[in-house]
Order: sequence, then structure tokens, then C-alpha cells
Amino acid sequence: MSWTAKLKAHSASKQPKPRKPRAARFSTLAQTRAPNEETGDPGEVMPVHYTFDGVTVTLIDAKGIPLEGERTSYVLQPGETALRIAARLALAGRERTNYVAPDAAWVV
Repeated sequence: MSWTAKLKAHSASKQPKPRKPRAARFSTLAQTRAPNEETGDPGEVMPVHYTFDGVTVTLIDAKGIPLEGERTSYVLQPGETALRIAARLALAGRERTNYVAPDAAWVV
């Protein structure tokens, strides 16, 4: 083997391997308490951070670290959107308090 062939072989072995693309990171808000005009209560929302790789929605914290727990990932089914599923996952994992739940249209 000539010195040029050795140099090319060495150079080829040092090439960086292609990286796996990261899932896109998104943020949204989920309504936890509906506003009440009679009492002046503006309601309450919570931030929701999630990744979406085209198939799976995974809840993450503000720094991008996946959350641990039973329901922190979900594979989308036809007709579902990542935004709605992320909000529902976040609300399902939230500790329940003694507030009056609004009707079925409460998820953003």
C-alpha cells in the first residue's frame, strides 16, 4: 500500500459520523382554570414544553430534558395534532386541585 493510499484510508476513518437529527422543540399553554367574569378571576394557564419528531409527542422541561412518569409520551393517531396531545398529556400529569372543571372545550 502506497503512502497516499494509507493517508486516504486514515483520513476516511476520521470523518465525523452523521448526527441523528433532534426532534423539534415546541412550547404552548394549557388552560388549567377558566376565567370567571362575575368574580373577576382571569383564569390560569400553565406552560407546556414538548418535542415532536413527526410521530411521537414527548413532554420535556424548559431545558429540554424529557419528563419522567407514566404518561409523558404519546404516538399520534390519524387526525390528532401534537399541540392538543401535548396539552392533554400535561394536564393529565398535573396534580388535581379543588377547582371547578370547565366543559369539554377547555383544552387549547
